[in-house]
Amino acid sequence: MGDVILVCSEKRDIGKTVLSIKTGIELSKRGKHVLLVDLSSGNKKISEYLKVNEDIIYDIKDVLDGTCSIEQSVIDVKENLSILPYPRILNKLGPIKRESFAHLIADTKREYDMTIVDIDGIASCYYIDFENIDSAIIVNNNDFSAVKEINIEFDIAEKFGLKQTILVINKYNKKDGNKGIMLRLNEMKKMIGKDTLGIIEDNIKYIDADYDFLFDSEINTFNKTIDCIVNKIY
Repeated sequence: MGDVILVCSEKRDIGKTVLSIKTGIELSKRGKHVLLVDLSSGNKKISEYLKVNEDIIYDIKDVLDGTCSIEQSVIDVKENLSILPYPRILNKLGPIKRESFAHLIADTKREYDMTIVDIDGIASCYYIDFENIDSAIIVNNNDFSAVKEINIEFDIAEKFGLKQTILVINKYNKKDGNKGIMLRLNEMKKMIGKDTLGIIEDNIKYIDADYDFLFDSEINTFNKTIDCIVNKIY
């Protein structure tokens, strides 16, 4: 049975999808059979980042509705790396039934070593059946709302007994932290009481991330954080 990892955040445009994809890429390079599941409401979808938009016939909505099997809807991107795409049709997804999500996740655990599910905030995704969820990666930044949002997600993860919960601070703005406009890391740690696995500095490259960026191996805080995540999960 494979592992299922939620990548979540209460914030929009925080870089969750890019982090999900890169984690999947690196796990696949280590020989893990990885499925990226797109359930995020963000503007840019996993299929767009990975340039497979034109190959979509069935999507995750069709699987959840029982219109097709997972095998029919999954798109292979690279060796050991596949995606279950988000619908391209606006508002097609609609409300997700808890039992449909549970059935989907149970199937992916049987077929894949790692299932990485890109979702919104845990607190707002009422369809999640935590019985088959192993880990959560919580992504946020260092603004003043982050502490409350992170604590909410940690509380839910701990309530349902996830094996591990990983915190990543993305788009970290050190300059504004030093000015007091945003939080410093030591302030966040005191207020959250949790260790941060990785700090990804605010950088235009991450905002404009594309296919080439996702597959490069440049030494930067993004790739260093991904290595830490993969080592922790692997």
